[in-house]
Amino acid sequence: MKLKNYFIALALLFVGQNVGAQIKNLDDFIVKTEELRMLTQRVAKNYIMSGVLNNKPKYGEKLEKDKLNFNDILLKLTEKAPNDEIAIELQKLSLSWMLMNNILKKKYDANAALKVLNYAEKMEVEIKEISEMVSQLSKNKSVKLLRVSSTGRMLSQKILLYYIANRLKIKKNSKIIPERFNKAKEDLYEVITLLTDYAKNDPTLQTDEGVAMYMEMIKDGYDKTRKGLTLKGKVHPITANMLSGQMTQNFDLLTKMIYEKFND
Repeated sequence: MKLKNYFIALALLFVGQNVGAQIKNLDDFIVKTEELRMLTQRVAKNYIMSGVLNNKPKYGEKLEKDKLNFNDILLKLTEKAPNDEIAIELQKLSLSWMLMNNILKKKYDANAALKVLNYAEKMEVEIKEISEMVSQLSKNKSVKLLRVSSTGRMLSQKILLYYIANRLKIKKNSKIIPERFNKAKEDLYEVITLLTDYAKNDPTLQTDEGVAMYMEMIKDGYDKTRKGLTLKGKVHPITANMLSGQMTQNFDLLTKMIYEKFND
C-alpha cells in the first residue's frame, strides 16, 4: 500500500472516533474544551447557511447536530471540572450558550445573524480563557501542542464563518466582519508556523510520517483558502464550506494523532 493511501485509510479510521469522550485526564479536558471553541464558529456558520441558502434542511440538520454536541460536551466538562474556579467559568459559559441558543431557535433574519456572530465571538473568547486555566494545571508538554492544533481547527471555521457572513451581506458595510475575517487569517498563519516548527523539532513528532503528511495537507488547504476566500471573492458559500471543511477535518485528525502520540 502506498504511503499516502495508508494515511487516507488511517484518516477514515479516525473519523467518527470521539477522543476524550470519557474525560480521564487534563489532555482530554483540553481537547474537548477546544472542540467547543470550534463549535461556536460552526454553529454560527450553519445557522447563517440554513437561513439563506437553497439547501436549508441540510444545514439546519447540521446546526441541530452541532448544538446537541455542544450541549453534550459542555455537560461532560462541567461534571469533570478540575476545580471550583473552572466550574464557575463553565457555568458562565452555559449562560452565554443559553442566550445564544435562544436566538438560534428564532426565525432567521440579518439582525439575528449579527447577534449570533457576536455571541460566537464572545463565547470563543470565554472558552479560550477556560482552556488557558486548565492548561496551567498540567505539566504535560502535549498540552500546548494540542491547544495550538485545536486552535487551527477553530480558525478554519472562523474564516469560513466570516467569509460567508461577508458574502451574504449579513450587515452591509459592517467593520466587524472584515476585521474578524482578516484577523482569523493572520492567526491561522501563525498556528501553521508554530505547528511546522513543532513537527520539525519535537522528538516525538519529527519522525512521524503521519504528522508530516497532515501538516502538508493543512498547508495546502491554507494556501487554497488564502487565495480563494477573500472579501472580494466570488466563491460560492457551499464551495467555501467544502474547502474550509476539509481543512477543519485535517486539523481534527492531526489533533487526534498528536493526542495518541502523547497518551499511549
